[in-house]
Amino acid sequence: MAGGTENLDGPNTAHSDSASIHEHQTARLVGQLTDIWEGSANNTQQDIITSCRLIFLDSVAVIINGLFNQDVRHLEQQFGAIAAGGLWFPGLKKTQSLHGLISLLSAAATWNELIEGQAQAHGRPALHTVPLCISLGISQQRNLGQVLLAMLHGYEVGARFGEAYAVPAGEHVDGTWGTIAATVSACTLLKATPQQTTGAVNAALCQMSRSLFAAVKAGSQSRLLYSGLAANRGMDLAIASIADFHGPDPLIDLSIDHSQRWPHDLNLEIGNPLSIEESYVKLLPGARHLHYGMEAALAWRREKGYATGKHLMEKEWPQSILIKTYAEAAKYCGLAKPNNRIQAQFSLQYATCITLLTGETNGTIFSDAYLNLSALQRFLDRTQLCSDGSQPGRWAEITIVENNGQTSQTSGSLLKGDPGNPLSQSDRMDKAVTLMGEHLGMEQTKHLIQHYLEAPLNESLFPQTLNRG
Repeated sequence: MAGGTENLDGPNTAHSDSASIHEHQTARLVGQLTDIWEGSANNTQQDIITSCRLIFLDSVAVIINGLFNQDVRHLEQQFGAIAAGGLWFPGLKKTQSLHGLISLLSAAATWNELIEGQAQAHGRPALHTVPLCISLGISQQRNLGQVLLAMLHGYEVGARFGEAYAVPAGEHVDGTWGTIAATVSACTLLKATPQQTTGAVNAALCQMSRSLFAAVKAGSQSRLLYSGLAANRGMDLAIASIADFHGPDPLIDLSIDHSQRWPHDLNLEIGNPLSIEESYVKLLPGARHLHYGMEAALAWRREKGYATGKHLMEKEWPQSILIKTYAEAAKYCGLAKPNNRIQAQFSLQYATCITLLTGETNGTIFSDAYLNLSALQRFLDRTQLCSDGSQPGRWAEITIVENNGQTSQTSGSLLKGDPGNPLSQSDRMDKAVTLMGEHLGMEQTKHLIQHYLEAPLNESLFPQTLNRG
């Protein structure tokens, strides 16, 4: 059995029982994923394991980077003081309780919006599974392979529910169907039977969080807690199901607002490729919807010959900027004049304008120093945003009327890190080094990268060389 993983069915149940009327499609999918992981289904095992390693490494790097932010540090202090525990993770100054660690790692993962996502699911399965898998893996002393398999289970099931789910008006996707993803991951790490996993998922569907978009619009820090609350709920439901506190069956049909929330068919077939193989990985901070406008802005600067970091002089400012994009981007990232970091991370107008003005695309562009630039406000005053359904997929197009009256047009569509333009392993390692190196030091960073990419699956979650100081 690869990586020392255990049979998810428990000691008295075999996969051959998957046709039982007591077993749900979710449990069947989990069993099929386990078969692939163990190499008994087909020859795609290594590709899947590699995908899991890369997504896990990327998530860990984003989390560690986020832990060193001042606001997240304050949250760490509070959790460590009020809900103390003995669980440690690289970058922490205080050990944490299980629930506290899940919430803290989730907040850190959300900080710069640099964690991966899955476009078909309209959300981020790793955000809802990796912090839980790390925390529960530490608590239950699970090895690297067991943690990665749990992440895969939650990721795949969560992504399928994400595809079927439609976020109602006024809500944000983080913390909604992610509850289901976390529930499945927790069931795996707690060695739940297929029937217990089914019961937990059914319970999760009755108790999904309702995450309001109001926190994003207001720029509230509470927005950073959405995924952690969902993950903790998923873990609690997994524990409860093992104690025979199951949810009702059938599942989605019981939802009161079924037609609004679940308008699409739920597909729990194994599929090829898997959802985790079609994830996008971010090189730019902020919501993914912003990046297409930022790429279009960079293309315009390249056409004009502006160097990165060179601020446009007043005589070079455009007369007007028109941003066209797909409906989802305009709906969720149309905050015209953000006043703080979180609002700016969801403002396509801001991200496009700050990139046009400065050529910068790193995490500092959402800081007060950039938000308060007087030139930026002039750019925003001259900017309009509209949605356009004439093109498929994700994209943005900017039309700029320059000071001399000349009109130019540039676009961004297939970004580096999208499934059709994937990052190389070297690119991913560079991102991890950038995010972790300055905080952990290069030696510790290289140990972590090597461990998650190359260590045998039956080894511990952390390398033995890791310095806890």
